[in-house]
Amino acid sequence: MRRPGFGIRDSGFVGIRDSGFAMAVVVAAAATIAAADVKVDLSKEQVGRPPATFEPMVGTWVVVQDGADKAIMVDGRPWVASKDNPTKLLIESARKLYGTGNEELMDNAKQFAYFPVAVLRSVDNFTNGTISVKFKTISGEADRASGILFNVKPNGDWLAVRYNDTENNVALWEFHNGIRRNVRFSDRAHKFTPDRATWHELKLTIDGADLKTFLDGELALAYTLGSAPGPGRNNAAPNPDLIPANNAVLRPPVQGKIGLWAKTDTTSYFKDYAVTSK
Repeated sequence: MRRPGFGIRDSGFVGIRDSGFAMAVVVAAAATIAAADVKVDLSKEQVGRPPATFEPMVGTWVVVQDGADKAIMVDGRPWVASKDNPTKLLIESARKLYGTGNEELMDNAKQFAYFPVAVLRSVDNFTNGTISVKFKTISGEADRASGILFNVKPNGDWLAVRYNDTENNVALWEFHNGIRRNVRFSDRAHKFTPDRATWHELKLTIDGADLKTFLDGELALAYTLGSAPGPGRNNAAPNPDLIPANNAVLRPPVQGKIGLWAKTDTTSYFKDYAVTSK
């Protein structure tokens, strides 16, 4: 079952622009759960069904059995089959999480998604600490990207760190005004080549404005929120949306919902999602 995305217009592709994705943080403020130490337990999840611990907002997310353990699979095959079909599933899930006041989301829900996302139900507001997850790349023709979603803002903007098996790198992406843009890549001269047949750990640490991303314990990239962007291609002026003064998602502090992130036809397994507050 596929749920189209809450915001997409990346590298020329047009999709949903959802300036209200994280409205739940405002609408449900009275019931907000501050981030505490959490280790997501999948042992009671039902194989073959969507996870109860995460709310699938975009894409097809289902519990699978992987050896002795259960895992959450993002299945990219339905995305390929249904990417051009409008659906009401995003509206339904948004209403369930956020209430019925998100008119911009409703107006744009006929567009199709490029970024499968599942939001962790138990944490509404994460700021400082560590988020980690184990992932295993299974397949994908266009993309094989596995990541951590964080800093979801009340207008639907977000940040994500991910490993991409098609590029063999780690990257930090921001989503603002309906467009996804790169903030920082890992060193392009250093290719990460983890074995697809085994599990690997992606870890994000947040200490105030300082973000660090690790792959299997190795520091892959570091970034300080609020930093001035470098020049664009051919030394052009940076895109205005990468200037923190114009884009709250790039300004500290980190604050918002968190979850799992993938791209297009990626099929990956995830387990051992853990959150430690600082």
